[in-house]
Amino acid sequence: MRSVSVLQKVILALLLFAPVSAHADSVFQSGTTGGRNFALFPFWQQVISDMAIAQPEAVVAHPDAAHPQKCAMERLCVPIAWTSFLDSIRKKSRKEQVEAVNAWANTRPYVEDIQNYHVSDYWATPGQFLAHGGDCEDYAITKYFSLVRLGFSADDLRIVIVDDTNLNVFHAVLAVRADGNVWLLDNQLQHVVPMDVAVQYVPIYSLNEHGWWMHSMPKITLGNVVISAGPSEDDRHFAQN
Repeated sequence: MRSVSVLQKVILALLLFAPVSAHADSVFQSGTTGGRNFALFPFWQQVISDMAIAQPEAVVAHPDAAHPQKCAMERLCVPIAWTSFLDSIRKKSRKEQVEAVNAWANTRPYVEDIQNYHVSDYWATPGQFLAHGGDCEDYAITKYFSLVRLGFSADDLRIVIVDDTNLNVFHAVLAVRADGNVWLLDNQLQHVVPMDVAVQYVPIYSLNEHGWWMHSMPKITLGNVVISAGPSEDDRHFAQN
């Protein structure tokens, strides 16, 4: 999850836009659009760029080879385990695909960025996530690109940064518009549920490959200056799940 200092910079920039109150079930229907410029979200911009040139993991043809040949660059790798899983569910219905992707990704271990990459915040590609596990946005990213590779339109997908008002933390999830509903894919939930069920989640901003949207403004304290509404920075920590 983003560090507080990074989120502060994002929110200061977002003050250029009028904050819009949004409920969890209206991610696709409301919010102030920020356009297609991802300058405020360099981690997401890098993931998009990397996935555009990612290469499939090669299978070693030698009969004595026990394992497929690893990609030269793990970040740019499309693992065979991933593509094989996606191929196995291509003939399922859209809802069944959403459920299968959520369950499959959620079997991966939760690992904090500081442990994986020795930095406070890092957005991993699916190749890295499947190799090392990851934190909440890494689950959402892998689910996002899994559904894109299954033929879902990016317009029906949003990685959503939410304020979990129950736990008083920031968290990342994936919202999927399918079958006339908005579904929540969350590494904290075993099953896919309608997003309006998660009343504790207040969307802050959301992203897909086509742009980003501002939904609400949490309270962030910068020195003696308090911005928007909600718990102060001293009372807030980021989700470790």
